[in-house]
Formats: sequence, structure tokens, C-alpha cells
Amino acid sequence: MVNPNGDLKNKVSIVIPIRRGEDITGVIESIKQSTYANYEIIVVDEGKERSEQRNTGIKQARGDYLLILDSDQHITKNLLLECVYLMKHYDALYIPEEIKTEGFFGRLRNWERQFYTGTPVDVVRFVRRKDCPLFDTRMHGPEDADWGRRVRGKRGITFNKLLHYDNVGFIDYLKKKAYYSRSMRLYAKDNPDDKVLDWKWRCFKVFFERGKWRMFLKKPHYMICVWGLILIRGVIYLWKRSQS
Repeated sequence: MVNPNGDLKNKVSIVIPIRRGEDITGVIESIKQSTYANYEIIVVDEGKERSEQRNTGIKQARGDYLLILDSDQHITKNLLLECVYLMKHYDALYIPEEIKTEGFFGRLRNWERQFYTGTPVDVVRFVRRKDCPLFDTRMHGPEDADWGRRVRGKRGITFNKLLHYDNVGFIDYLKKKAYYSRSMRLYAKDNPDDKVLDWKWRCFKVFFERGKWRMFLKKPHYMICVWGLILIRGVIYLWKRSQS
């Protein structure tokens, strides 16, 4: 689908992999409300893994820039405009993400997510199409981070956000982490010096650097819960690693 009103110079190709029968009305409507007009939407529905579908979208893209979205993410109306402007100065952009899942667990995950923007835990989402790497289809979960490590150039962070409506509860969250953990050995092999593999930084330092300790002081009970989640994720990772 191509926006017929695309009359600005730099086209943005928005790649969205989906699962069969998935309702993507929300993400499509958020894009249509964008203040930036020159874009194409590439929806890939092939019944394959997310990384394979993203690669299909990247190969089909004809824009100057790529925005990699998930089907449950909505863009805010000025995001594309800001991204195109910032790409005059950068080669790739991190986009802050707000998790919109209701309930305490959703609020907790959103609070944790704010510590990661622009760090090695985060992944760039807006990049130049030229020389853009493909996703490693051997990985399921950490392929985002692996791909982000292979995107070259100077990186910036947008002010405008992505809104993430994943509606994932605690049990489904653990199942997803267990699935992703199966690829972490391969990720560690390909990225042995990655900062996210340093448990001291990943579990503690990332929450205190660059003045983020102020967030910790405002909600110490949230931080205790987040450390509990990190512990559970670590146990899952070690369990899956012992089985591989």
C-alpha cells in the first residue's frame, strides 16, 4: 500500500510482519494519521518467522528509509516527520517505546522499558535502506539486537514515541522469554563482547547510569519487582541453555 499523497522528497518504507488473520487496523490507522505523507506500507503475511518476513519487506522496500514495526505497535503522528528530519544528522534512530498494556504488570514493564532507550538493550528501528543488513533467520527473539549491532553509522534518539499494545500477561511473557532464550547461545557466539551479556551492567548499572537512578528513587518498589523479573528471566535463560 502506498500513500497517494506522498509528495515529500524522502520516502519511508514501513515494514510490518504479521501472523495470519491478525488485525492490524490500529497500526495502519496510526500511520495514516501521520503528519509525514511520503511513505509506503509493506505488510508481509507469509506464515513464516518474524525475521524472515522482515527480510522479505526489506527486499521489497523502495524508500530512502526503513521503519521496522511490529503489528501491535502504533506510531505517534509526528514520528515519521521527526525521523526524516533527524536522518540529516544520523544514520539510525532509536525510538522510545511506551507499553500500553493495562494492569500493574503492564505498568511495571513500561517503567522498566524507559531505562533502556538508547542503550545496548534497545534496538534501532529507523534506518537507511541502502546497505541495510538483513535479519539473521537462525535467531528467534535476539535477532532484533543482532540486526541492530550490524546497522552502521551514527545513532540518535527521537522525541516522539511508539505505542506498544502487546497485551501480554505474566504467563505469556514468561513463555515468550523462554522461546527467545533458545537463541541466546547463538547470539552470544556472534556477539561475544555485547554489553547486554555483562550481567553486572544488565542487572544493575543500566538502571543507574546517566542520572537514571532518580527514577529508581521515585519507585523503589517497582525496581524490586523488576529485579525479580530479571532473576526469573535469568533462570529461564540458564534452563534453556542447559537443554541446548
